[in-house]
Amino acid sequence: MNTKNYLIASIAGGTFILFYGFIVNAILLADFWSNHGGTALMRPEGTEIMWAIVASCYLQGFILTCIYIKGMSGTGIMEGLRFGLLIAAFVASIYLLFYGLQPWGLDATVVTMLVDGVMFIGAGLVIAALYK
Repeated sequence: MNTKNYLIASIAGGTFILFYGFIVNAILLADFWSNHGGTALMRPEGTEIMWAIVASCYLQGFILTCIYIKGMSGTGIMEGLRFGLLIAAFVASIYLLFYGLQPWGLDATVVTMLVDGVMFIGAGLVIAALYK
């Protein structure tokens, strides 16, 4: 493993996840979430625990990069796309479980699957572009 490239790809992947999540969920989909049970499942605005959100995003970046390095069968953007699609499919299966257990609608579940699917595909592309 190339430690320098691992750190760069991990930090970039975590940064992508952090900013994508904020822009899409807190800004672009804010009205959707307020009308689809987001307020029942999320902390009220202004009471979020920011250190935990930031730590989670960067931890995801480091873990995803590690999985990418250990599991890649090729290199480049297409490998990042394949990796991102696999992670997105895995995460979507977890959201389907949450739909069965939590009090939110199918529409919110599908939106979450799609939004996070795009996020993990993007993170896979960023990681693949930087880890060489």
